[in-house]
Amino acid sequence: MSLFSPRIHSFLGVDFGTQSIKAVELKVVKGKPQLLNYAWVNVTNTKEVPDEYDKNHAKKLNAALKELFAQMKPLAKKAVVAIPSFNGLVMIVDFPRMSEKEVANAIKFESRKYIPASLEDVNVGWEILEEKAEKNGAKDAGEKSQKKDTMRVLIVAAPKSEVKYYDNLFEGTDIDIDLLELESFSVVRSVVGKTQGRFLLVDIGAKTTNIIFVEDGIVHVSRSIDVGGVDITNAIMQSMNINRERAITLKEGKENFFTGPTQIRFGGISDSLRWRFTPCGVTGIFGKNDKNESGYRQSVESHRV
Repeated sequence: MSLFSPRIHSFLGVDFGTQSIKAVELKVVKGKPQLLNYAWVNVTNTKEVPDEYDKNHAKKLNAALKELFAQMKPLAKKAVVAIPSFNGLVMIVDFPRMSEKEVANAIKFESRKYIPASLEDVNVGWEILEEKAEKNGAKDAGEKSQKKDTMRVLIVAAPKSEVKYYDNLFEGTDIDIDLLELESFSVVRSVVGKTQGRFLLVDIGAKTTNIIFVEDGIVHVSRSIDVGGVDITNAIMQSMNINRERAITLKEGKENFFTGPTQIRFGGISDSLRWRFTPCGVTGIFGKNDKNESGYRQSVESHRV
């Protein structure tokens, strides 16, 4: 490389959805992100929700990713990859106040209580919430942390098999994975950022819906249920007795099917959620379709909300 060639530091993000792959490339200009390029490729049609672990589907994803990069021509050679939230486990645990080195050692023992798998089979990351809150600009975070004898730690875990699965999807490309993270954190960082206050985000994908409770930029609750855009399309089809293409057109239009006069029956979808609110925030988000027995379907358990 020439010593005088211009250098553009860019960041590449890739999001694997059930039916599509999305990518965006940004650079930082005067401390603010600036869009360089983006791309989107559909992997399957909208009629069925594929099995993401099917070998044929994995091949389709790999081929689609190669085509996406070929068209996009990203400048970055490393990517930050967002994976579905139901592939990970997030929890907030109270620890006695201690140093970061002591926290790292304590997590090895405490994680066994909450992670339904051998620690040898998972990747575990953690962050002290008071420090994150202070970085996000919470005015009283430091004062609160000094008054308590305990500290709250955010722990995130994902099976190593999931990491290997997504790593394999990049085979044959000239892009390497720099970081994997659950899409809940990507959504919060993009939509909420460091804004102070409480927010409830609902992210509806093709296969699943993520419900995320955020306070001062920190994810406190993230729950994933097996209801998504495909289920909404099916409900419109059945209620209005129309074909799928027409149902998709109506769904993507401006009409409000949930509270409008269209008489669309979303019984199965509405019953998938039960909410409980209190003046201090969300105290529980429960999904009837949660598969807790599968371990990682229960995306979050928070010991305080």
